[in-house]
Amino acid sequence: MTGSGTATAPAAGGAARALTWLRARDPSLAAVRRAGRVTVAAYVGFATCRYLVDDPTTALYALFAVVALGALAEVTGPPADRTRTYLGSLVIAGLLVTLGTLLAVHTWTAVLGMLVVGFLVAYAGVGGPRMAGVVNGLQLFYVLPCFPPYAPDTLDQRLLGVGLGITLLAVADRVLWPAPEPADPGVRVADAAGRVAAYARVLAREQRDGGDGGSSALRAAAADAAASLRLSTVPIAERPLGPGVRDRSLIRAAAAIRVISDRLGVLADVWPASGGSRTHPATARLMDAVADVLTEGREALLGTGPPPSTDRLDLALGSHREWRRQEFLDRATEPAALRAGVTTVAVAEAARSLVLTVRGAVGAPAPDPAHVPEDLWFLTASTGRLWWRRLRAHLTPRSVYLQNAVRLALGLAVARTVAGVLELSHGFWVLLATLSLMRTCAVAGRSVLVRAVAGTAGGAVVAGGVLFLVGADAPVYAWVLPGLMVVAFAAGSLFGVAAGQAGFTVVVALLFAQVAPVNWRLAEVRLEDVLVGGLVGILIGAAVWPRGGRGELLRAAGKSLRAGAEEIVAVVGQLTGAGSAHQTSLGRRAALLDHTYAQYRSEPTRPGSRVDWLAVLGVVHRVDDYSRTLRSRYPAAAPPPWPRLAAQLRTAAADVAAGYREAAAAVAADRVPTARPAVRVDRVPRDELAAAPDDALRMLDTWGWLLTLADDLAGIGRALDPPPPAGGLPPRARHRPPAGRRAGRPPAAGSPS
Repeated sequence: MTGSGTATAPAAGGAARALTWLRARDPSLAAVRRAGRVTVAAYVGFATCRYLVDDPTTALYALFAVVALGALAEVTGPPADRTRTYLGSLVIAGLLVTLGTLLAVHTWTAVLGMLVVGFLVAYAGVGGPRMAGVVNGLQLFYVLPCFPPYAPDTLDQRLLGVGLGITLLAVADRVLWPAPEPADPGVRVADAAGRVAAYARVLAREQRDGGDGGSSALRAAAADAAASLRLSTVPIAERPLGPGVRDRSLIRAAAAIRVISDRLGVLADVWPASGGSRTHPATARLMDAVADVLTEGREALLGTGPPPSTDRLDLALGSHREWRRQEFLDRATEPAALRAGVTTVAVAEAARSLVLTVRGAVGAPAPDPAHVPEDLWFLTASTGRLWWRRLRAHLTPRSVYLQNAVRLALGLAVARTVAGVLELSHGFWVLLATLSLMRTCAVAGRSVLVRAVAGTAGGAVVAGGVLFLVGADAPVYAWVLPGLMVVAFAAGSLFGVAAGQAGFTVVVALLFAQVAPVNWRLAEVRLEDVLVGGLVGILIGAAVWPRGGRGELLRAAGKSLRAGAEEIVAVVGQLTGAGSAHQTSLGRRAALLDHTYAQYRSEPTRPGSRVDWLAVLGVVHRVDDYSRTLRSRYPAAAPPPWPRLAAQLRTAAADVAAGYREAAAAVAADRVPTARPAVRVDRVPRDELAAAPDDALRMLDTWGWLLTLADDLAGIGRALDPPPPAGGLPPRARHRPPAGRRAGRPPAAGSPS
């Protein structure tokens, strides 16, 4: 060598460029680290059993156990939780391997078993992201042994291989490039609570002392923090969607924070219109108490303080309520000031819900069931009841969990039937293709099948060439396989389905070449099986709820809005003394809408789809949340002493409910709703209000809620017809009502109507 530099410089430069290129696709190298863990665990188990023990059956089951839970599954959570997931999966895997081994005696028994196991395992995904992440991998433990040969005498070897593989994967998960611990969802809720608390405190100071204290900037920060709590913005691994008390409490706490942030914004808009630069000290004290419980909730969730208490909030709420009663005696109050009082109470009620749910999230002693609102029933429920309620809630054809479970079970059962009837030599690959390629909507399934077949074809060409050139020289395959496994397991995450299928095709070819004599035609069989399995998945997907999340989202949103309309009429009837409100399906519909929206976000977006579904979801939840508050605040309301006012409020409720039903029809028809109901009531003389202040407060809360519902109805119209992207026309023309009708919106708070 002549000149400066060393012989390793070019190699080092190339490695640096390769690493830079890789980090551009995988900044944290998470896919590469995971591929390395899976490869080490899988190959150690396989090589030990194949070459040291000389037991091919145990070797195959050890390797596929690692692939099932390491490559096909997503085991998430803190390290201790991940280890518990592996241990629980070990027990379930043993049961499924035993069942598959015994039912492989006939094709029809294996198919029936596949149908039942496929549904039950897939439906277990209702247990939250941690459970949903492993269900696909668990299916493999029945799929692999349910094919010929029927060999119950090898059950012990199969179970040994599964146990070895999962144990090695659990160890590798803790010691080999362990995945970073996901953020605690409680920290996200705590951060939002702190930001909203800062806004509430400054807003209270402005209302108490007058002037501008800088609340405008804090309002934007609080709104952003509240928006960050929406599930669509939270990584799947961090979503608290399990059936346990903590996850349910965090979801309700996040909802309470969003309500508080939203109502604080309404209060800030309404308060200047009330005509005064300062508000009553009771209102300021209530706002300070809200800020305090938000701060206490933040500290409790972060582990830096004790669980929050409702004591000060209840005292401030009682003081504020007494002032509102006296307000009718002291002076005539303008509508804007009345609505400001209603909004302040709504903020305090949401803050009280936040306190109770934060206590549940941090494991504080359960409150007395008599003092727990109906919507927070889970705070005092047993684990068994929590799971039963979750499982029962999704036993409906409108649940995406049930739809996905039925779709997958049918796909796997049909694939098992086809593989058995056609006597495919490697039928296991058919079901593996169906399992890994089936999607929740037909459009996504067709696109992924094309890429999968193309990738498999490329991999088959490579694998066939290798098998033809190398022949039966097993040691060559043994040395090459580990490196190929790393590449194959990482390729799917880095480059998509085609690259993943290509890499996996080469891996399985080299794997089976070490177990039994094979030739280049093995690659041809692999391509044939992937094509058959993928086609089965496509056909089942096209026949069973083919529209996927989008089709179900349209139905779920429409049914939720109609249930909201029913809830509005029922609750206003109770508040005006027309009788106790019957229970509606709104709460269940809102929960189903949440899960449907989550699946919709996981599917490819259709061109031209610009509906702001989050806004629609927010409206449904606000109707549900505050109707529960009003039900519990006025459980047994007598008719007020103003029959005309009560009748007008019921009429207004019917008009608002009709608007929500029209919005539901607009969602289904893909058009913009035209209903713009107005809440009009006659004034009641001050002396009459003063004679029955409690009834007056109840009527005031009813009036304020209806105004808020009318405002939200206008928001649904804007969500279904958002402005076009900057610098371009809408992707497609939506049906719009005449301009004169589109221009209207509910009257502003405090207006004469």
